Amino acid sequence: MKNLVLTYCLIIFSGLFALHAQITDSNNSSLSIPAESNSKGENNSTSFDINPIYNSGLTKPKSNTVNGMSVPNSSSNSNSEFSMFEKEEYGDPGEIYERRMAKVSKELEKRPDESVSGKTTDQYLGDFKTKSRSVTVAYRDYGGVDGDRIRVFVEGDVVKSNVLLGGTFSSFKLDLVTGFNKIDFKALNQGEVGPNTAELLVLDEDGNILASEYWALATGVKATIILVKE
Repeated sequence: MKNLVLTYCLIIFSGLFALHAQITDSNNSSLSIPAESNSKGENNSTSFDINPIYNSGLTKPKSNTVNGMSVPNSSSNSNSEFSMFEKEEYGDPGEIYERRMAKVSKELEKRPDESVSGKTTDQYLGDFKTKSRSVTVAYRDYGGVDGDRIRVFVEGDVVKSNVLLGGTFSSFKLDLVTGFNKIDFKALNQGEVGPNTAELLVLDEDGNILASEYWALATGVKATIILVKE
């Protein structure tokens, strides 16, 4: 009977000891991975310990960084709106409007009144100085596109015999000679609704505007511009 009780005690003690060992192994913070056997069946004595990585969350902010990342400065104005773009500085809206209207008015002053008959005498649009070796001469109908046509002369020679003025600019390149370069624009008709109306632009070889003019001509009348190459 005593031997039977002793046997039961040993069994219970062994079970408790095994359970304690299992719990202890489960709490171990490292895992040992034994090396694989080589071709001769021998084990390498080296092993690696892999420790678990603990994420303790964001570190306590230091100045303006968190975990190495920049964060907005808390001292900045919290009421300002966030923007990915630089803020633009605007002047007085009234002043900006006045400048724009003045520019538009200046351009409108150059435009002849389409409701009246075109000029019946040749028009001189002015002379303009430049150091550019060549220019681009561009023209379009600034009014309603109604079939206005022109002929272009350079120093009396025809360079464009019959140009239909459209709503967008058409142009040609002109190599300048030193001194005076005279360009004439002759109205071949007055389209469906007179007069013959056009906007003229002359640009230097860098794209800068040398001249910006308008005309409203009767049939057969010329508008002339002179470019002076210095």
